[in-house]
Amino acid sequence: LPKLPFVFAQWKEAKVSLDYHISFERHYYSVPYQKVGHRVRVKASEHQIEIFHHNERIAVHERSRKPHRHTTLPGHMPPEHWAYKRRSKQTFLAWATTIGPATVHQVEAIFALKDHEEQAFRSLMGVQRLAQQYGKQAFEAACAYANHLSLVGFQRLRSSLENKRTLPDDPPSPAAVPTHPHDNLRGQAYYQ
Repeated sequence: LPKLPFVFAQWKEAKVSLDYHISFERHYYSVPYQKVGHRVRVKASEHQIEIFHHNERIAVHERSRKPHRHTTLPGHMPPEHWAYKRRSKQTFLAWATTIGPATVHQVEAIFALKDHEEQAFRSLMGVQRLAQQYGKQAFEAACAYANHLSLVGFQRLRSSLENKRTLPDDPPSPAAVPTHPHDNLRGQAYYQ
């Protein structure tokens, strides 16, 4: 008898996209960047994803069931991504502090959405372009608005800026609204 029990697996063909990942059940797995544009075969078992090119295994990943996420091995990155990697969370946070505290909060929230810091860089570079395009004051106001509503990301910030959505300077307090006297008003003395 075989030493190991039979493991059921399903096979699928996939094409390696420009970001050197293949898609399997809405999750993205990296392959060596040299295989961009090539067709590969994917073997998916219960706990593992194996990727083959010309019957040679080129990548193995633990299977993930999180949709729209990336599983990336550093060795699969092209050299220019290592240069890209010189950017860091600290450089983006340092930039955000020059804008204001709402921007810092938004940048931290964008990083929190991603499994790897590098996956947030593209979005954050877009965020930096928005700040440059609209100015620091307008951008900080848009970040404050987005943070208040728990909105995170480039698209939502751009929408806030394009539609000039910001928090009101002084929200009206409920006590400031005058009430007109009528028979149903009991007043403070009623409750004592």
